[in-house]
Amino acid sequence: MSSCPRMPISTPKVGEIVRDLAHRTADGEPTEGAYMETLAGLAYLRPAGGGCEWTTKPEHVQRLDHP
Repeated sequence: MSSCPRMPISTPKVGEIVRDLAHRTADGEPTEGAYMETLAGLAYLRPAGGGCEWTTKPEHVQRLDHP
């Protein structure tokens, strides 16, 4: 078994709004943010309106066109 993290079936484009299934809003919904890049096994996301980036595992990133 590989120790490399799984990538999403289709890697989002830079700036594409995605869901982070590992982080939730106060209402319990997945957090949405703009995809920035995947580096060193982590996906970097940023709030759509701007702000501080956060990281998540690539397998927790879900494109909005894939419910």
